[in-house]
Amino acid sequence: MYSLRNEASVLVVLLSVCGFAVGCGSSGGGAEAAKPEATSGGDMAGYEGPIQSTDTAGGKDKFETFCGDCHPDGGEDEGPSLIAKPHTPGQLRKQIREGSGKMRPFSEKRLSNPDVESMLAWLATVGAVK
Repeated sequence: MYSLRNEASVLVVLLSVCGFAVGCGSSGGGAEAAKPEATSGGDMAGYEGPIQSTDTAGGKDKFETFCGDCHPDGGEDEGPSLIAKPHTPGQLRKQIREGSGKMRPFSEKRLSNPDVESMLAWLATVGAVK
């Protein structure tokens, strides 16, 4: 016998499947698919500090893999030039982790903290970090 309880169960399953399908979409560039939350631009305390890596070769490889489509060699394309307007390491860490505008955030699971630090080390060599 079909009941209202069965209908509710079916609805929950359908909504779960739809939510999973939307969350698994890709926005290109390897960024997280979930829509980023708007950032207040305020709290930088957790992002500030000196670059914690000297692995510029590894950083260049990671940058090309995760960021190069939108910022080729740190320059402008889909995303703005990182060289034309250098950022602090904290500003770049926050942008990577929280995203903004068209850029989706990168979770630590997708791009580890050591990988971010090596990317910052490479970006410093091309004048993108102040």
